[in-house]
Amino acid sequence: MTETREFTELLKGCRPIKDENGNIIVQSIMNMQLVCLTTDKEYSLDDRFANPMDSLVASNNSYGEIRFQNNSNKEVITPTQMAVITKQIAQNHGMIKSGYISAKTTKVFNDAGCVQGAQGGHFRSVGGDEFRIIPITVREMLFESIGKLDGFSRIYPAIRKLGQQTNASTDEYLDRYFTKYDKKLEQFIAHFERPKNVIGVIILIDGEIVAIDKFPSFTYAEQIWDKMIRDCYGALAIVSELHGKKAKETFTDVYSKLSSNKDETPLEKLERALNKTKRDLTKSVEEKIQDLLELTLDAKLEEGNSSGPKSYVLKNEGYIGQVISESDFHHMVSIVRRESFNPLALRRVNELKKKARSQEKFSL
Repeated sequence: MTETREFTELLKGCRPIKDENGNIIVQSIMNMQLVCLTTDKEYSLDDRFANPMDSLVASNNSYGEIRFQNNSNKEVITPTQMAVITKQIAQNHGMIKSGYISAKTTKVFNDAGCVQGAQGGHFRSVGGDEFRIIPITVREMLFESIGKLDGFSRIYPAIRKLGQQTNASTDEYLDRYFTKYDKKLEQFIAHFERPKNVIGVIILIDGEIVAIDKFPSFTYAEQIWDKMIRDCYGALAIVSELHGKKAKETFTDVYSKLSSNKDETPLEKLERALNKTKRDLTKSVEEKIQDLLELTLDAKLEEGNSSGPKSYVLKNEGYIGQVISESDFHHMVSIVRRESFNPLALRRVNELKKKARSQEKFSL
C-alpha cells in the first residue's frame, strides 16, 4: 500500500533551535553544517523508548539476518542502519533501515546484510560498543535495498563505494573504514555541541540539505548523539577533507564588505559583522528548508508490520528514506538526498509552483 507524505507533515512539531536573537544556530566544519531541531516537551516521548545501545543484545543464526533481543521493559527503535562490528570470529552485519522491537521480545530482521567480506561465523550476545552506525554517504544505497531480494550480500556494494569515497581500501569490510578513521572521527565529534532538548538534525553540504533525522525523544537523541555524529555524519567531513573542501569564509566576507559607522569601535564593527553573518545564515537555511516543505514523498508500508509502530519507505525523485509512525505520530524519520539529484532543479520547480498559484483562473 502506497500513500503520500509531505515534509511539513513528517517534521510536524519540530523547529530549528535558535539563539536569543532568533537566529538559527548553525554548527560548521569545512563545508558541512549541522542544524539541530527541537520540539515542545509533550512531543518528546522520553519515558516510552529504551536506550537501544544498552537494551539490545544481537545474535544471528544465518547470514543476512540480525536477531535483536530487547531486555528492557520498554520498546526500542534502533538507530537507522545500525551495524554489528564484533571482535568475535564471526561475520559482521548491518541493518538497511531502522527497526522497532517490542518490550521484552526478540525480533529477527531477515533483510540485514553481511559487512565483512569472506569472514565466516555467527555472532552471539553482541551489544553496547559493538554497535556502530553505517556512514551516511551510503545511506541511499541501503534504503534502495528495502523490500528487494538482494540477499546477504546486499550491503557489499555500499561498503565498496564507501571505501572509494574515503580512500579506505575497505573492499567489503566495513570494519576497515572504522579502523582507519576512528581517531579522526573522535576528533570530529568535538566540533559539535549537542544543545538541550534536541529531537533531530538537518545536515547540509555546501549549503544544500543532504539529510534529515528526527528521533523519538530528547533522551534518545542524547543516547545516540556521539555515535550518530562520529559513525554516521563523520563520513561527510572525511570525504570533504579528501576533496579539499573548506568552509565558506562567511564572517570574513561580511566583515570586509561592511563600512565603518561614525564613532564605531573595531569591537562594535566585529559584533555588527557577526550579527549580520548569523542573520544571513538563518536566511539561507530557512530558504533551503522552505524548498523541502513544497515536496511530497511516496510512502510505502513495509510488509510484516502487524502491530505497534509501522515502517514506511519514503521516495521521490530527489529524496529517499524511512519513517516509523503510529497513528500519524512520527517516532523516527530518516531522509537523505539522492546523490544524482540537483537541488537547483527543485528550486526552479518551486518557483513555477508559486507562479502558478498566483495566476488567476481562466475566464472570458
